[in-house]
Amino acid sequence: MISAAKFVRSRLLPAAERHKDLAAGSLLGIFTLIALWTLVRGGVVVGKDTITQYYPWYSYLGERLRSGDIPAWNPHQFSGAPFAGDPLSGWTYLPAMILFTILPLAAAAASYLFIHLLLAGLFTYTLARALRINVAGALLAAVAYEFNGFMYWRNVCCSPYAGVMTWLPLAMLGVELAIRSRRWPDRGLWWGVGGLALSQMLAVWPGQGSYYALLALGGYVAYRTLLFPPGTLRGIRARLIGFLVHGGGVLLFGFGLAAAGLIPRLEYQTLSSLADGYANIEGVRAAWGGWTFKDWKRLPVPGLVYPGLITLALALAAPLVARGRHAVPYFVVLSLCTLILAGQSVTPLHSILYGTLPGFEWMHSHGPARIKVILYLGLALLAGATLSCLGERGRGVRALAALPVLTLLFLVARLAMLFTAGGNAQGPLLPANLGLAIPAASLLVLVVANVCVLVYALSPVGRRVAALLVVLLAFADLFVAGRATIADYDTADLGKELVRIDLARYYEPTGAARFLLSETQDEPARYFGFGPHRQGEKRSFHYNNWFAESDTTALLASNLATPLGLQSIQGYNAVHLARYDEYIGALNGRSQGYHDTDVVPQGLDSPLLDLLNVRYVVVPAVAEPDQSALRELKEVHPTVYSDDRVEVLENRDALPRAWIVHSAREVARTKTLRLLRSGAVDPRRTALLEQSPPELGRPDDASADRAVVTTYEADRIRLKTVTGASGLLMLSEAYYPAWKAYVDGQLVPLYAADHVLRAIPVPAGEHTVELRYESWSLRAGVAISLITYLALIALTVARVRRRRKSTNETPTDHAL
Repeated sequence: MISAAKFVRSRLLPAAERHKDLAAGSLLGIFTLIALWTLVRGGVVVGKDTITQYYPWYSYLGERLRSGDIPAWNPHQFSGAPFAGDPLSGWTYLPAMILFTILPLAAAAASYLFIHLLLAGLFTYTLARALRINVAGALLAAVAYEFNGFMYWRNVCCSPYAGVMTWLPLAMLGVELAIRSRRWPDRGLWWGVGGLALSQMLAVWPGQGSYYALLALGGYVAYRTLLFPPGTLRGIRARLIGFLVHGGGVLLFGFGLAAAGLIPRLEYQTLSSLADGYANIEGVRAAWGGWTFKDWKRLPVPGLVYPGLITLALALAAPLVARGRHAVPYFVVLSLCTLILAGQSVTPLHSILYGTLPGFEWMHSHGPARIKVILYLGLALLAGATLSCLGERGRGVRALAALPVLTLLFLVARLAMLFTAGGNAQGPLLPANLGLAIPAASLLVLVVANVCVLVYALSPVGRRVAALLVVLLAFADLFVAGRATIADYDTADLGKELVRIDLARYYEPTGAARFLLSETQDEPARYFGFGPHRQGEKRSFHYNNWFAESDTTALLASNLATPLGLQSIQGYNAVHLARYDEYIGALNGRSQGYHDTDVVPQGLDSPLLDLLNVRYVVVPAVAEPDQSALRELKEVHPTVYSDDRVEVLENRDALPRAWIVHSAREVARTKTLRLLRSGAVDPRRTALLEQSPPELGRPDDASADRAVVTTYEADRIRLKTVTGASGLLMLSEAYYPAWKAYVDGQLVPLYAADHVLRAIPVPAGEHTVELRYESWSLRAGVAISLITYLALIALTVARVRRRRKSTNETPTDHAL
């Protein structure tokens, strides 16, 4: 024991002192591995969106990248839909692209959780050090940010939140170092670093998340150029130019690096169900959510939004202890504004931003509490700044008095409660009628941490040990709270559970999936799952809410077709093609909001169903007494596969994937679905187009027409056609303008037919027809991103060469 202590004092601590930053990074790595082990031991902890959307999407992304293709189109869900243009597909998000390409799905998912946590901690530590926060404060900030309850929760349930939080500190670091640099090449390099982080936020969450990150980043640029500029920016004119140059530089790199995903997504947005925002979607409230005072009181309570009591106490002391140093004024304002904007009520701050920022009102009002994605970085850095300043010699007693103030308030409240309750010390720190339930253990951690901070500030002898104890206590508090939250949410409300699942087994093909794969290998066909789940007195069609139940996943509903390589008309996603949403709404006779696309009982006998090439229906093996629609479905369609959980029914009325018609009518888009649904038009013989049809002929024997799919790939379809007269080749594939049609190698028009399908004019005789996905937006975006990446690489190489020649660089700015 004595020799071990001697080794620590004589070897370990001096080595750590010499390599402080490396030691801090290593400690963060150890903390991350400990946290990860609790998330992946015995199965990966997942939420509804993670397992039913993101992991299936990312598995397809990796599959296509391994084959050397750009994943432009997804044929597996929604009868086909854009993939690179999908805002949540993972395309251009480097962690998803790399991990799900080189690793099996289960290992990639575990690594994905790990990389978000580790990078968030390392980036925050580096940013804190750049802000002149000492090692202890920077390490505390990194731990507070990496393991706060919001990050820990969102990383397993809704990874785009974690993605934005991971890259935000790196974006601010790039801005900070660019503003300090004197040389233009160095500024360009740091703009590129900040732009890389921005591009990743745009890739992982190009909606609200990246908008909020841009607000935080833009605010920081303004703070460091207009209010607290370096010595090189003197005068109003120089400050304004600095703001425009540095802000513009980061935006230029950010949007340039993100262009490969951003431009296709902008194109898709204009054709999607969200083209006009949320207000025009039936059954969806444009404005919902937001924090109330009751929610704000949850911050000091271990749970989903818990920043840590130590973090809160030190962050509250930052304005007094750190004052204008370490960018404290900015992060105080950022934290306060974020809390205000997260609320339900429209404040003057809301009104100002609604009136000045384009698109902010319709976006922010739909879930304003999501802005918390930028809250925790400010709190973490404020806590780190406080600890850093308290470690400096010569700090006054008044500053130290700010430390235990929050602890004392909690203690007074607790003691008052004990006296009024007759000395009963059991239960939470504060009574329920005060709206708080802080565990006494959390208070104890806060008290011990305050003692350690005082030792750190006043005793040079035990400073290093005290600082390490503060960091360890902060990690222990957040880690225990995170584990408890994960455990509590194993039995949370429907669809909000956090469940530990063996992903390899979850995505393994079932017997029904293997049957469908074999049946559709030579001739493509689609299916859907139907088995409404009991929810109270009714039955729900939102199958993804029961993602952890094997009987529900056996239906192969939601997005399971993607990892299984099947083709479904269903899907779960925030963005769909507007045409397809309209079609499914007409098929069902009702709307389903903007996430789900399923078939309800009213749509089971719709003629629109046959038009989508739906040849198979996966249903439960046993129909319960109240499931009359399911029993009738089984009576109408023959069973072609069965096991102990499901049956596969065959719809023999389904149209093939391709057929030829010799009659077409021009019909307004608003009238097409009514004509098809009523049966007034037979789609087997007549096509409904939205423009003047081409000249068509009538063959002597229409039954001799042939249209055979010879090659079916995600972004290329080849067919052989035989017809006695000119006609229209109808394809049961979702129409999208990026698809181009070629007959015998010659470009021909591609029509939107029957509201959602594709039609190609073919002449009489035998011909080869090919459809290719040729998106100008994707090509342009990829070209722009490649050029921008090359520029960033060139700046990096130039910097490395210059550093080799001269290792002496003088910092230009010491005042924050």
